[in-house]
Formats: sequence, structure tokens, C-alpha cells
Amino acid sequence: MDLEPEELALLLDRAIEMKSSGENLSGCPLMGKSVGILFEKASTRTRVSFEVGIYQLGGQSIFLSPRDVHLSRGEPLSDTARVLSRYLSALVVRTYSQETVEILAEYSSVPVINALTDLTHPCQALADLMTIKENRDSLQGTKVAWLGDGNNVANSLIIGCSMAGIDLTLACPEGYDPDTRFLEEGISRAERSGGSVQILRDPVQACREAHF
Repeated sequence: MDLEPEELALLLDRAIEMKSSGENLSGCPLMGKSVGILFEKASTRTRVSFEVGIYQLGGQSIFLSPRDVHLSRGEPLSDTARVLSRYLSALVVRTYSQETVEILAEYSSVPVINALTDLTHPCQALADLMTIKENRDSLQGTKVAWLGDGNNVANSLIIGCSMAGIDLTLACPEGYDPDTRFLEEGISRAERSGGSVQILRDPVQACREAHF
């Protein structure tokens, strides 16, 4: 939700441009910079992709688990954010509570990247939008179906698709709908972008005419 539609479009274009350039990533924009990777929640793909990406951009990553920092001994999140900001150029956070990443972002003087919470998974949604853009002439008017529970990825996909003018249909079992706040925000954004967001129960109906 921090991005405007124009920023989202530029971000996806930039990502595709950098991907196509291979090893020559525009002069290594992270040269001489250190990026902290604070993971309370384990991951295979997220950790490897961030560490490799930071390296390819010329920076170094510093992996931090809760036992590596004073969080495990009760240090306030606000103090952790202030201290890490003095050493790092950015902080990547993968955690359980959405509140954790928001507190770190509030008290940090460097960018904080949400690499997953129980409520949201914006980097996954951005990667999905990038894949769609690589395979379609335009995001506008693309039809996307989501099958399953309305989890953190679904919440973030609702925001991303609604900003991009995508028609998103989610088939969720009764009682497993996405977070109401994200659904309402997505519907509001879709009205402005020309897209749509709707919830169905029938997965076959949701997939009808879907491109992805």
C-alpha cells in the first residue's frame, strides 16, 4: 500500500530491465552498502533470493536471526531499529506479526522491506505481477484467478492487482476470505484503475477465461 500506481509500474519495468541485463546490473547500485536480513521466520527461497540479489547489485548481506540480536533478550523493537539504522543501508524483515515490521519501519532511518508477515507478502505479489507483465502486452485487462484461502499472499495480490487494472477473482472456501481491510481497499483501488476484485466459492467459475 506504500506504492502509487505509477511507482508500481516503474518498479516492474525497472525489475524486468535489470533481469534482462544479466550480470551487468547498471553499475552495481548497492556497491559499498550493507543490507541486514532479519528473519524470525525461516525460508528457503526468500532468503536465497534476497542474498543473491543483494550480491548481484554489489552489496553485502548480513543475516540476523532473533538469537543473533538482542530481540531474544527483550530489547525493544524501536531500539533495534535505531541501532541497525546506524550500520545498514536497508533492512529486510521476515516475521510473524505485521506490527513488528511496521514498528521497525517507523523507528528506522533506512528503508525496511517487508519480506513476509502473517498478514502480507508484498514481494511475492510484486514477483507475480512481474511474471504477468513479462508474458502479457499489458497488465490492464488481464484476468487472474486465485484458488485457496485468503492468506497473506492473497491480501497483497489484491492490492497489487487492483492498482494495476487487473481483474482478480478469488475462489476461497467459506470462512477463509482475505482480510476485510485489504478487500475493501482493493475494491476501491480497482474502481480507479479499471480493474476488479471479487470473491467466489466455485474454483471452476473463478478460473473461467483467466490468463493466470
